[in-house]
Amino acid sequence: MVTEMLSLPCDRLLSHRQLACCHTYCGIPLEGKNMLIYSNMDKDNKPLLLTGHHGEISAMTFGKLSGPVLLCSASPDYIIVWDIELCHRRTQEGKVAAGTVIGTLLGEVVHLSFCFSDERVAACSGSTLYILSSKRHEVIFTFTNHLGPLTSAEFCPWNKNILVTTSEDRTFKENRHLITGSTDGQLWCFSITDDHKCHLVSKMDLQKMEKRHLQHQGTVSDPAGFSEQLAEDKVDTSKPVLKMATCSSLIDTNNEHKKDNSWLCIGSSDGLYVVELATSELLTAFYFKDYPILSISMAGSWSISPGWNDSMVFLVSSMFTPCVALLELRLCVLRSTLACGEGFSVFPSSPLVLESHLSAEFKRKEPEHPKKKGQHLNTHSLLLKLMHIK
Repeated sequence: MVTEMLSLPCDRLLSHRQLACCHTYCGIPLEGKNMLIYSNMDKDNKPLLLTGHHGEISAMTFGKLSGPVLLCSASPDYIIVWDIELCHRRTQEGKVAAGTVIGTLLGEVVHLSFCFSDERVAACSGSTLYILSSKRHEVIFTFTNHLGPLTSAEFCPWNKNILVTTSEDRTFKENRHLITGSTDGQLWCFSITDDHKCHLVSKMDLQKMEKRHLQHQGTVSDPAGFSEQLAEDKVDTSKPVLKMATCSSLIDTNNEHKKDNSWLCIGSSDGLYVVELATSELLTAFYFKDYPILSISMAGSWSISPGWNDSMVFLVSSMFTPCVALLELRLCVLRSTLACGEGFSVFPSSPLVLESHLSAEFKRKEPEHPKKKGQHLNTHSLLLKLMHIK
């Protein structure tokens, strides 16, 4: 189900850098200030060399549209947008590939994101968020609402004038819900109302989901044994949420996304987790330790993108070695495996409702509600803001 498409040695550690991958390309820094862009489709193609930065590249991301394929890269001196196909043509003509500088001297950018029309770029630098034009050198907006350093910023898929930013935690959006993940494996699902208020819908714990999954699989016979198993390996107990995305793929006929919003892919340090959002339960997990042929044994960062022919692609950097690997997950194979698996079932994510006849002999317990609704929530160092761009 999980295959390694490319293994790319690097000249330095990239474990905490935002790397870039899309359905057709993936990119990594070279010698700090340059970039190599590889084709996902043709491994024999010579990588495209992009030069133009004078400082060390700290973040890279591809655009949301299938064409033209845009890449944005950031260093302390410049933020540059590159048209990959145009750069390929210039290189074939013997010219130097060039991009468009859209920002200068904005500091160390840790996260970049295109809006869904690729017209704007969000750049996180320190506690400041910059909204830039992707076509020219123009700062459209500047936000300084966070007290601490920003870690991510993403445009709202159903309203281009709404931007979600986080400090200390990663973020992901799905339909009219927003899911955040933290470095201790906690996930929160919020609903977003028309007046831009967040309401907590559910909370998930990656380690607890894994425990229930292993017990169902018969791997762990008792909770005490599971606790002892985790205690033996302290590294495995840490499951930071490094990146999230719903499962989707690109259809060959019209280059459109085929989405399955019920599955959530979570990239962590020890592997890939696939969660069923409707039940908040773990469907399956792919651990690096179970795939010794892979170049990655522990991940430092993930970049996730839909791939061709019902697949997902992942660009994963190694935590301790200068190496990056491009992985592919075949969703059709995963569906078949889950459907044909012996005794496969889905556990409910909540207890029986009070009105159910099955709960007649149980003691009634009043449901717990968040103390405050319709406000920005601060939970376990989570700082999340919705910004309305006029």
